[in-house]
Amino acid sequence: MAKIKVHNILCSGDQALLTLRLGLRWGEFLPPILYAFREEKVPISFLLHSLDPKGDWILTLILRAEDLDWARAALQEGLDLPSCGTLETRQKAALITFYGPHLGEKPGVAARMASALAQDGIEVLALGASLNSCLLLVPDESSSRALHSLRRVFEIPPA
Repeated sequence: MAKIKVHNILCSGDQALLTLRLGLRWGEFLPPILYAFREEKVPISFLLHSLDPKGDWILTLILRAEDLDWARAALQEGLDLPSCGTLETRQKAALITFYGPHLGEKPGVAARMASALAQDGIEVLALGASLNSCLLLVPDESSSRALHSLRRVFEIPPA
């Protein structure tokens, strides 16, 4: 049976970021995960799926911190999935924000950000984009490398 692994958990205030590695057979896991969250009325305020360099599917969810214990239990028992193994809690993460009134006029900004970071092997914990801004969350120890990678693509003034 394919494995599902809780990869990251980050809590900040009343929000929790949960990253799951679903492996190559993600289609077996994604529908029951989303169905269970819906049935228990656990709101997911952010959902992102991506691929790692090996081709494994990664699912990132942001949910209420009060629902985190239920989510852990559901992933380990309620969904009849294999044990999640060791849980890793991140104490420090860096939020990098790009803002520009004309940022939305340039297509592919978020894709260029993700591509630059992937080339340098920088783990992205979360990524969001809107008309005027892009946000990304990286491990704190990778923040200077992330800025260096992004400077190759964007004009970023020195700190």
